[in-house]
Amino acid sequence: MVGLDRVEFCLQNLQGRLLDVGYSVGGIHQKFIEKFGAQNVYGVDIETEKDTEHYRRAGAEKIPFPDSVFRSVFAGELIEHVEKPGLFAKEAWRVLLKGGVLILTTPNKDSLVNRIFHNYETPIHISLFNYKGLEGLLERNGFRVEKYFCQPYTEENAYGSRNKWTFVARKLAHHFLPRSLQEEMIIKAVKV
Repeated sequence: MVGLDRVEFCLQNLQGRLLDVGYSVGGIHQKFIEKFGAQNVYGVDIETEKDTEHYRRAGAEKIPFPDSVFRSVFAGELIEHVEKPGLFAKEAWRVLLKGGVLILTTPNKDSLVNRIFHNYETPIHISLFNYKGLEGLLERNGFRVEKYFCQPYTEENAYGSRNKWTFVARKLAHHFLPRSLQEEMIIKAVKV
């Protein structure tokens, strides 16, 4: 996965008829529309202003779409904000077709940056995970992890960060750290 960023990984590993959970933050949602077409992209977010056929105002713990309708679910920088991440995993499993893909990106609570600065431990991050914890959650809810890698945070995936000046140093440090101490986890899991 060297050199592959979050956006490229998602575009290569997600498949059409895609649900983007928490779609309103960041710019990756527009990339999904460009690749898969607006007719194949759906979204759920608590910030949605008006329900439409493709977009619904809802949280990740109760997704207002029928069972087994999506080939992919994307949740970028979302699960750490969810009060009951097990409910989100169950809902993602429910709306996916068998063999469907779930891609999650989330901070690694065991990263060196977090161990030193505790910058992920904020009131809005209520469900932080390390890899083993997230893998266990997914497996308990009917998924098998197929791919896992980490990348340093960038402005694209740390939307709203006040410390953008740190991204260069974090990128340099990333290459010298073992994966268990790296920052952003990117996981591709398959519904079994």
